[in-house]
Amino acid sequence: MVDICHLNLAPGYRGGERQAELLIRELGHRGWLQRLVVRNGNVLGDRCADVSDLEIREVASNPIAAGIAIRGSRMSHSHEGRTVYSALLGNYAFGVPYVITRRVVSPQNKSFIRSMAYGQAGRVAAISRAAAAELLKRMPDLDPVIVPDASAGFEVDDAVVERIRADRAGKVLIGHVGALDHSHKGQSTIIEAARLVAGSHPDWHFMLCGDGRDEQRFRDEIGTLSNVELVGWVDNVGDFLASFDLFVYPSLHEALGSSLLDAMQLGLPVVASKVGGIPDFVEDGVNGRLVEPENPVELLAGIEELLADNHKRQAMREDNIRKAATFCATRMADAYETLYREISVQV
Repeated sequence: MVDICHLNLAPGYRGGERQAELLIRELGHRGWLQRLVVRNGNVLGDRCADVSDLEIREVASNPIAAGIAIRGSRMSHSHEGRTVYSALLGNYAFGVPYVITRRVVSPQNKSFIRSMAYGQAGRVAAISRAAAAELLKRMPDLDPVIVPDASAGFEVDDAVVERIRADRAGKVLIGHVGALDHSHKGQSTIIEAARLVAGSHPDWHFMLCGDGRDEQRFRDEIGTLSNVELVGWVDNVGDFLASFDLFVYPSLHEALGSSLLDAMQLGLPVVASKVGGIPDFVEDGVNGRLVEPENPVELLAGIEELLADNHKRQAMREDNIRKAATFCATRMADAYETLYREISVQV
C-alpha cells in the first residue's frame, strides 16, 4: 500500500504541475511511498520518473478513472480541479481520506457535488489568502489552511546566461515567464507597453518565455515590432531569469504566481499586477512595484521607476532573495506532511 496518491489530470505542464513535482520530489527524499496518477501521455509523469519509490499510473482523462486508481493508497491528494471528484470517489469507494489543494482564484459556480467534495475532504489547502477567500465565498463552512507554492530552485549556467545576453548586446532585458494566455497572464499588456516605448527607449527589449493558446494572437500584435520577442518554451528557465534585468508579470488574475517566486529567488526586481495573491509577497515599493492589470502606461511607469534607480533595484534584489528563501519546497512539504498526519488520524 502506498502512503500517498497524488492526482493531476491537467492536459499540460504549468505552474500547478511544477508544484506537484516539487512536492513529490521532496517527499521522495523523505522516504514516502507515493503514487502519481496522470492522464495518458502527460509530461508530469515523465518528469517524475526518476523519483524513488514513486509508482506512476497513466489513466484516461476523466475523474472516474483517476478515482479508481486511488485504490491501495492510505490517502490521496488532489492537485487540480477535476481530481477533487476523483478524491471524493476514492473516499466513498475505498475509504481513502484526502487533501485538496486549491490554486486558482476564479469564481466557482454553485455545484452540489463540488461542495460535497470539498466538504468531505480531510483538509483543504489554498496557496494564498486570495484563493482561500474565493473558496469561502461559496463554501463559508470550510476551514482552509494556506500553504503557499514554492520557488523551483532553478539551476543557472553562467555561460548560457552570458550567451543569452550577448545575443541581445546593449539591451536592457525585461522578461516574463508564463503560459501564453492573455486572459490569465496578460501578455498583450507587455506587447502594448513595448509598442509605446519603441521610439523613446530603443534599448529596452521585452522577452516572453512560454508557449500557449495565444501565441499566434501575440505574433499578430507584435507585427513589425523589434523590441519584443516570443522566446517560446524553455527548459532552462533559470538561465533566462538570470539574464533578465527586470521581471514583469501583468496577470489579470493570479492565486499566487509561482514564476514570480522563481524570479525573486534569483534576485529580480518585479513589476506585477495588484491582483489575487500577488500582494501576499510583493510589497509595493519595497521589493517590487504593483500596478493595475491591463494598464500598459502604469506598467511602463513601474519599469521606468526601477530602471532609473540602481540603489532601489539593488535593495529589491536583496529583499527578494531573502523573501524567496522562505517559499521553498522544504517548507511546502513540511506543511503538507502536517496535513497528511492530521487526516490519517481522522481515519
